[in-house]
Amino acid sequence: MTAVRTCFLAFDRGLGRAVTAVASGLLVAAATIGLYQILARFVFEQPSRWSTVLAQTCIIWMVFLGLASALRQGALLSVDLALRLSPAPLRKALALLIALCCLVLLVIMVWHGTQMAWRVRYQTLAGLDISIAWAYAAIPVGASFGLVAMVARWLDPPA
Repeated sequence: MTAVRTCFLAFDRGLGRAVTAVASGLLVAAATIGLYQILARFVFEQPSRWSTVLAQTCIIWMVFLGLASALRQGALLSVDLALRLSPAPLRKALALLIALCCLVLLVIMVWHGTQMAWRVRYQTLAGLDISIAWAYAAIPVGASFGLVAMVARWLDPPA
C-alpha cells in the first residue's frame, strides 16, 4: 500500500507543479491582455473586441486551476476557530469532516460543470468565435485536479 501511496503523492507533486505553472501563466496572460486592452483603447484609440473576453476566460481558468494548489496547501480548508477550540481527538474528526465536505463539493462541481459545458457547446464567446464550453470546462477540470489534491493532502498532511 505504501508503494501506491508514494506513487500517488509523486503524481500529485508533478501535477501540482504543472497546474500551478499553468495557472501562473494564465495570470501573466490576463495581465498582458489587460495592458494591451488599455493601450489599444486609450492610447491607440482602436479598442479590441476580443481582449476582454479572452482576459476573463484566462482569469476563470486561473482560478479553477489554482483551486488545486490552494486545496493542497489547506488554504481553503481553514476552519481555524473550530479547530483551535476543539480538543485533540475531535480535531482529527473535524479535519476528516472538512475533507469529506470538500470532496463532495468537488465531485458535484465535476458532475455539474461537465453538464454545463456540454449544454453550452454550441454557443460562442463574443469576439473570439470559439465555443463557450471552453470557458465552462474550467469548472470540471479544476475540480478534478482539486480532488487529486484533497486526497493527497489527506494521505500526506502537513507537519
